[in-house]
Amino acid sequence: MRGMNAMNPKMNVRLSWRKAMIVGVAACTLALPTFASAEEMMAKSYDYTGIQKMMKDGTELVPLRQVAESLGFKVTWQDATHMIVLAKMGDKGMMEDKSKMGDKGMMEDKNKMDDKGMMEDKMMKGHTFSIQIDSKTIIVDGMEGMLMYTPMLIDSMTYVPKSFVEMYLLK
Repeated sequence: MRGMNAMNPKMNVRLSWRKAMIVGVAACTLALPTFASAEEMMAKSYDYTGIQKMMKDGTELVPLRQVAESLGFKVTWQDATHMIVLAKMGDKGMMEDKSKMGDKGMMEDKNKMDDKGMMEDKMMKGHTFSIQIDSKTIIVDGMEGMLMYTPMLIDSMTYVPKSFVEMYLLK
């Protein structure tokens, strides 16, 4: 007795079609996260045209206030401590959507979430960064971290590396 597939050519066609379909679905599934990551990476860039950059020890520095304010951050200088605080409110689009949302948009169960509850905190929470001149310490939303390069004052302006902008301000 020869193999069952040799006797039924339709079965061979069905099996090869199924294999092709499975391979195709697997390939698409693996490729989709790559496309999303590439799109996200492209969206997170800054046009430094018109920004006065300078080089220091092989690192390209940019004026922090000019770049941060153009990205929507409020910049505060604390003269006594030489601390710079950058603050940005959450996504504007979400705030606008919430202000347009009527009673139908609220959750039915008031015990889980009220008008001023957790939903608002998560949607409107912004980011705050505190850095200090000549210090590698950074405080991001209350959590302390370390910078690779210290912010510095040059001609009464705070300069940071481009990598600071890309790592913290564009996220």
